[in-house]
Amino acid sequence: MKESFNESFQFILSLLYVAFVIAGITGISYNLFRPEGWVSNWLGSVWSMEMHFLVMAIPVFVISIVVVKKWLKGLFASSKGGTLVNILMGILLLTGIYFSGKFFFF
Repeated sequence: MKESFNESFQFILSLLYVAFVIAGITGISYNLFRPEGWVSNWLGSVWSMEMHFLVMAIPVFVISIVVVKKWLKGLFASSKGGTLVNILMGILLLTGIYFSGKFFFF
């Protein structure tokens, strides 16, 4: 009984982890490529408004697929990645929590 509860808890925790990482990737991509975003501020009038949605959608889609595949293989459950990967995933997790809180509460 206790083992099944622990496994269920670990599954829910890893599901939340993946959801926050994908939210972090989406939030960063949105702030990069939105009409008043970081890239349009950097590039000014060169930035094509028709292209920014496609440019935003491609990295979000590809990175989300990679994150879900790694989650399904169990790479987030153990520390199979190196230190740099763990730091990067921690940063994405924190940005996902930030953007989720900003989206739902502000």
